[in-house]
Amino acid sequence: MKKITIISALFLLIQPVLRAQLTVETDTLKNYILEEITVKSPKYNMNIFDIPAAASMLPERLIENNKIENLTDISAFVPNFFMPDYGSKLTSPVYIRGVGNRINTPSIGLYVDYIPYFEKSAFNFDFYEIEQIEVLRGSQGTLYGRNAMGGLINIMTRKPEKERKTSISADYGNYSQVRAGISHNQPLGEKFIILANLNQINNSGFYENKFNNNRVDKLNSYSGRVKMQFTPSEKFTASLNVQYEDSKQGGYPYALFNKETNKVADINYEYKSYYNRQLLSSGLILNYFETNFDVRSVTSFQSINDLQVVDQDFTPKSLFYANQDQKLNMFAQEINIQSKNNKTYGWLFGFFGFTQAIDRSVTVEYAPDGLIQYNLPFDEYYITRFYDNINSGAAIFHQSTLYFGDFSITAGIRADYEKATLNYIQDNFTNEVKNNAEQTASKLDFFEILPKIAFKYSISEYLTPYATIAKGYNSGGFNDTFESDRDRSFNPEHSWNYEAGVKAKWLQQRIYTNLAIFYIDWANQQIYQTVPSGTGSMLTNAGKSESKGVELEFKIIPAKNIETWLAAGYNNAKFIKYVKDSNVDYSGKHIPYVPKFSFNLGANYLININSSWLDNIRFNVTYNGIGKHYWNEDNIAYQNYYGLLNHRITFEKDNITFSFWGKNILNENYNSFYFQALGNSYAQIGKPASLGVNMKVSF
Repeated sequence: MKKITIISALFLLIQPVLRAQLTVETDTLKNYILEEITVKSPKYNMNIFDIPAAASMLPERLIENNKIENLTDISAFVPNFFMPDYGSKLTSPVYIRGVGNRINTPSIGLYVDYIPYFEKSAFNFDFYEIEQIEVLRGSQGTLYGRNAMGGLINIMTRKPEKERKTSISADYGNYSQVRAGISHNQPLGEKFIILANLNQINNSGFYENKFNNNRVDKLNSYSGRVKMQFTPSEKFTASLNVQYEDSKQGGYPYALFNKETNKVADINYEYKSYYNRQLLSSGLILNYFETNFDVRSVTSFQSINDLQVVDQDFTPKSLFYANQDQKLNMFAQEINIQSKNNKTYGWLFGFFGFTQAIDRSVTVEYAPDGLIQYNLPFDEYYITRFYDNINSGAAIFHQSTLYFGDFSITAGIRADYEKATLNYIQDNFTNEVKNNAEQTASKLDFFEILPKIAFKYSISEYLTPYATIAKGYNSGGFNDTFESDRDRSFNPEHSWNYEAGVKAKWLQQRIYTNLAIFYIDWANQQIYQTVPSGTGSMLTNAGKSESKGVELEFKIIPAKNIETWLAAGYNNAKFIKYVKDSNVDYSGKHIPYVPKFSFNLGANYLININSSWLDNIRFNVTYNGIGKHYWNEDNIAYQNYYGLLNHRITFEKDNITFSFWGKNILNENYNSFYFQALGNSYAQIGKPASLGVNMKVSF
């Protein structure tokens, strides 16, 4: 009842303005229009109306007003986008239209300033100086390969500018949330510009461990970014981007979960758990511009050095501890040549290649209670597993667009090859005596053709229907944890994606609407499973699945200085045929981690003061609703609908802004993550209400 009241109140706030504005004269309407939305994703870089696919763009003001600080925070702002809070930056399960993986290689593509992010432990990085976030829903495999089976996220940070500028920001909230940043843009002559940022985030943790009365999820993170841009001529630019983050994070605020009551017990476990990570991402972007085509080369390198220390059982007993030490290096090269000024024919050709080396060691130690529980007659027993995993691949791709007046046909194809190798060693240590239990070397390779065809008809500059058919693909690979030869690897998953939609602008561009319907036919879906012993997780393949739904985005400027919006999605994702272990049939069950529906309703309101002490006051309010979703294949454990109300009030004077902000201000109680291990169920409750202040000065 509380949620319905909130939604009704928000609607009633907006409705009078809508009704009043309908009486405004037509010539006045022309003064207030929505700004053009440009998608800057590599290989697109066009108005959102010209893309035959569902796409959402989150501008800088929405990111700032809603305190979006990482990828998890954009859930519900994008239709049918869901990213549960795992509890640390180690992994970032992202789902678009039901497509996603909890572990191993993500099936959602991520690019940051043209640099590809392939590894799940790199997805959750600190946001600062973000210019815009774009999400393209549906398979983007033809242009972006196997890591974009469900969609693509493109993040653009602030670009170097021709004028000198410095900004300093400071933010403080409850739970000792401190965030500070400084940015400086410095032109060095006519052709060279450097932009440097420093950012720091610290908090004392949101969750308390009853075992020792300490906060379990403290965070201390430092990051910096340097962008250098060299423009020797109008035809050539070179940019070097380097970003580094050093994060030390307590984590894993997990507690026992009762599936019958759907309740979570107190956090109460014995062993200190944390995740430390050093993340380096860099890219050299070269652009050459000709009259009828552009050439872009992106050379990128990413390095991850991280350490995970975690209590395996999350109880007061001393059963299991696990340490994971990982080092990753990834090198990628992409070259595109793309036509421009297209009137009758547009084209794009590209090459992409990468190699990724992962050196990982995992140690599971049986503590005293674990030795007793499993009847192990030793004083000391632990297992160490070593993984030397190398993935490499190459692809060539092409896309053509034919224009027949207002009608266009786009066709594309990609040939994608990938090879994976794994050298695996397992050593068992009993009372400090080493026993080599297993040593194997394995190889896999995959080749896939990924076609796409799309149709678009620009009935007018205000109305554009479209339809798209595309093949999606996520390669197979090796599991990090396995207890039998058959579980050592998993197979590729494939999908056919069908989408139709219409994009429209009304009332002299004061209303923007994007409506899309989709159907995904899915084979060999990669599914998260707990290993038989319960001390780890792996991927297996389901037989056949489907995902279908509807998405609606609606933005309107009903009056001067007021902007309102609604983004909503409905998603019905089920296993069509999935028999596990020959005796458990999940056919007809809902796919986990897929909310049945989600929506975001919000408004911005600007009041012009224009006094000697204050220029403007800005009000922002958003309400995010997340529908019921299940946590595993048997559909027993689930999270019911919940809603989060956020607000921000900003006071502006010249180059100074001062804001009051709040997230989940009604302190909604919900579970943000769930998993099973050691025969138990565990969950993490969502973050409580947060309130704080922010000040930013630019000069």
